Amino acid sequence: MIDSSTQKTLRNTLKLAPLTFAVAGQVAAQAIDADDVDAGAVQLDRGTLTVYLHDHGDAIAARFTEDTGIPVQIVDMSGGEILARIEAERVNPQWDVVYVMGHGSVHRLYEEGILLSNGWQPEAVADYSDMANDIYQQHPDAAWWPVTLGAPALLAYNRDCEGVDQITGWDALHDPQFEGRIGMPNPTISGPAYPYVASFFEEDMEAGYEFWEKVFNNGVRMFRSNSPVAEALMTGELCVAGLEEPNTYGEVEKGENIGIFYPEEGVPGAARAAGISAETDLVEEAQAFIEWMLSAETQEYLTNIDHRNRYFVPVNRHASANDLLPPNEFLNAETQYNFIDYVWMGEVENEIKRWFSDQTM
Repeated sequence: MIDSSTQKTLRNTLKLAPLTFAVAGQVAAQAIDADDVDAGAVQLDRGTLTVYLHDHGDAIAARFTEDTGIPVQIVDMSGGEILARIEAERVNPQWDVVYVMGHGSVHRLYEEGILLSNGWQPEAVADYSDMANDIYQQHPDAAWWPVTLGAPALLAYNRDCEGVDQITGWDALHDPQFEGRIGMPNPTISGPAYPYVASFFEEDMEAGYEFWEKVFNNGVRMFRSNSPVAEALMTGELCVAGLEEPNTYGEVEKGENIGIFYPEEGVPGAARAAGISAETDLVEEAQAFIEWMLSAETQEYLTNIDHRNRYFVPVNRHASANDLLPPNEFLNAETQYNFIDYVWMGEVENEIKRWFSDQTM
């Protein structure tokens, strides 16, 4: 929880009194499902700070107003759905803050003028870790900020499957002995899946297409998100999968029969990033949300929630990652994350996603 002096500073800055907020009779201590909004079961209040995000939703909804006194509507959906919704709402945005995995996608929103760019930068960036600062300093004036760091995919496997002890790298997805039993989330829907698949295109686009064509030829099974991939992996329906780091370690913690292979060259890395809508009328409240997310107290809180998505590397140097992350039984050193060129990743996003969409039709 944010300490009393920080809370007082936020409240004095925003001149807000303690408030509670209800949506359709429910206090907003839980995230709102976007399907309920679309179905008319929940009516969003455009006078209340509205955040589109993927994961951490309930934990954030439960704590943000308590810490700051600022009412908030947290609308939870997949990363791909968030980006599609923002695109559909270009003329009339219904959101104030976006928080989603894949900083390349968020940078693209900035380049397209969708994010507020008024020169403001959070004070909390002064506490960025070296890893977070490496990303931030590439565009220190940009109107978006890394919030958490991690791998959009690890090479995970079911320990009971024959042949998994012979895995040497990502080529396991091409191995004929796993034909029809390899899986991944769909990058046109899942936020983490896009930076995962894009990492194979960075050095050579043609080589990227060739890699993923082999995966499709080996009978890859595509799922809407990471959670059903994890479920199929632990039941043995799948033998090998590219699975987001939080989901992977969530299953490891539960004692599921899942192993992790770390290739020598490292694993793809990405940030969950946040930005503010250029059309928001709640600028100060949105800025307070960003500061709150980047604070050491919030970062530490999110690494200890009862949810798989606590398995990330904090961006605040005063916060610690969850103890289950490497070094551990799978890797005797800290994880080597390979962060690809996020400007390029945003530029080719539509092309790569169209190709994957074509393969799954």
